[in-house]
Amino acid sequence: MLTRQKAVLYLLQGALRPLSPIEFVKLVFLLRRETVLEKDPSFYDFVPYKYGPFSFSLYRELDSLRQYGYVTSEKDRISLCNRNLELTKEKTRELPAKVRNAVEFILGRYGKLEQDALVRSVYRRYPWFALNSELPERRLASVKRPKKASLAVYTAGYEGRSVDAFFNDLMQRGLRAVVDVRSNPISRKYGFGGARFAELCNKVGFQYHHLPSLGIPSTARAGLGSFDSYQLLLTQYEQVMLPERSTDLEEVGTLMLQQPSVLVCFERDASFCHRSRLAGAVANAIGLDVVHL
Repeated sequence: MLTRQKAVLYLLQGALRPLSPIEFVKLVFLLRRETVLEKDPSFYDFVPYKYGPFSFSLYRELDSLRQYGYVTSEKDRISLCNRNLELTKEKTRELPAKVRNAVEFILGRYGKLEQDALVRSVYRRYPWFALNSELPERRLASVKRPKKASLAVYTAGYEGRSVDAFFNDLMQRGLRAVVDVRSNPISRKYGFGGARFAELCNKVGFQYHHLPSLGIPSTARAGLGSFDSYQLLLTQYEQVMLPERSTDLEEVGTLMLQQPSVLVCFERDASFCHRSRLAGAVANAIGLDVVHL
């Protein structure tokens, strides 16, 4: 079990009462923002959503904890499952002291607040995360919608990032659409695989486009290791493959001129990814700058 999952169990253990989903997510959010876990890259990230800060990754792991019998959700309340309380306590005893202290600090400061008061507190101090909220408390937050990004050929890789952090960054930059240029959008990283990625894009307000013909098949990348080997493949992609895909190149160019859009693939470093060459070709065709995020 991951440390962040044990922290969630310890929070539910210390709450001493079932939590509403809104209370639960807000307390985990505050654990991220106001304790040592703020600097822990493995902890949950958040994105503005229907009820304020939300983490799709957190909810996915909450569902796993439910399936394994650690957590139960009854009458729209989240709590520990009684039949596994001893095992849960055994797991939470494995937490580092600094994480236990962090959970206790958040519960001590916010654990007794009514839901409405908790939401108001979060919205006042973290107005960005109230951006897409449907709760009436949103009016209390001085929310400023990010300015739409200037037109450019943006690119981004999700390597080493959670889907929540990835979307939050794109939203803050004022982007509006995602252009998935993976040949095969399968990913072992939660949230970035195929239909799920498209679904999450739509949930947080991004248009989603997939142009698999502009990707490089995984078989062509097999065995690559050095920078030079990658560059040989990318040069072949640029000089041989792209000229055969003029229609798709035109479609990407049209999308980039319509609204701020980002070419998305896996690699963190664009120089190791075909999106760098694709971006260059598109930029040359439509007269925009390339911006690697």
